[in-house]
Amino acid sequence: MPSFNVLTDALRGNDRASNEDATLPYDIRAEIDWLDFSCTANPLGTPERIKNAIANAIAEGAMTFTPDQAGVHLSNNLARYYEISPECFLVGTSPSALIADIAQAYRPCNVGIPTPAPTEYYLAVANVGHNPVKLLNSYSLSAVEPQVAIQNGVRFEAAVLGNPSFPCARLLTERTLERYVEHCNWVIIDESSITLTMGGDSYTSFAYKHENVLVIRNLSEELGMPGIPVSYAIGHPETIKLIRQFCDGTSIGMFHEIVARELPNLSDYQDRTNELIDKEIPWVQCMLSLIPGIRVFPSEANFVMCALEERSARDFGITDASDLVVRLQTAGFALRDLTGIPGIEANRYFLVCIRSHEENEKLISTLRNIIVERPY
Repeated sequence: MPSFNVLTDALRGNDRASNEDATLPYDIRAEIDWLDFSCTANPLGTPERIKNAIANAIAEGAMTFTPDQAGVHLSNNLARYYEISPECFLVGTSPSALIADIAQAYRPCNVGIPTPAPTEYYLAVANVGHNPVKLLNSYSLSAVEPQVAIQNGVRFEAAVLGNPSFPCARLLTERTLERYVEHCNWVIIDESSITLTMGGDSYTSFAYKHENVLVIRNLSEELGMPGIPVSYAIGHPETIKLIRQFCDGTSIGMFHEIVARELPNLSDYQDRTNELIDKEIPWVQCMLSLIPGIRVFPSEANFVMCALEERSARDFGITDASDLVVRLQTAGFALRDLTGIPGIEANRYFLVCIRSHEENEKLISTLRNIIVERPY
């Protein structure tokens, strides 16, 4: 199986993106007064209850204890919330690490990944011996139907799907999911941002009823704390039991237990998140679409994919997304250049993440000023 060659083709061009978008060290970023519109985590930031719990735990010496490598405390709290057995949960760190943990439990095969998709999906399955395969949709940004991919000569026995997808911010339909489940030996659904969508439905209940489906949820995204990776997977008890044989749990830290303790007390935080998201996603899309030279793709999540039209270079002197990102950095705003994302072939695409209304207004005003009022 030529997984290395296929992975190289899938990720071709990503070296440039990884070099240009490397994350700066904390001590440097702390000195930069940027508004960060490149982070997809909850725009409300980390709840005060979580911050206080972490600070108190450190002060009380909790970090001197060895963490529970099985994630029992977090699994039990999640089980009470979902009203299912704790045996349905697998606790981990980042979604990509969980994808690798799950994928390594299965025999090497072709793994279909609807594109555009995060580079991490390809690396996670390839690094444990699978062969990542691009599944392209020629007509839409939604996940391609598996039968269409097969008719086009693409062969795959498993799949990694996004709900919502990144960077296109499209929700996965139940009909499409059912077709993937019927075709594949196993299916992973990454729902890292599902609580940051406009009414998006989670497939967690679908997962623990089907032995070949696993759903990944990302508390780091949901709780606005990307610096502390806390994720979990939901699946059928027998499937989780199988996967646990290949996981040693050494990546789990004390923060998993601390966050778990506060989860039942965050309903108000989620209500405020829903209120902000429901208002700001359509508003930001509308205001971005009114700026000449920017094409906006419909979004169902808290990030919006945009593209520079040809007129941007011709009329406003902006050559590509990288050029726009640099100009915005100079003005105090951080955006994400999507160049190099698998499935994004041109260098005109960038991502705008949702923040507070006041901050969103500032970005829109600055974008208009850069593109329209003071062209270079």
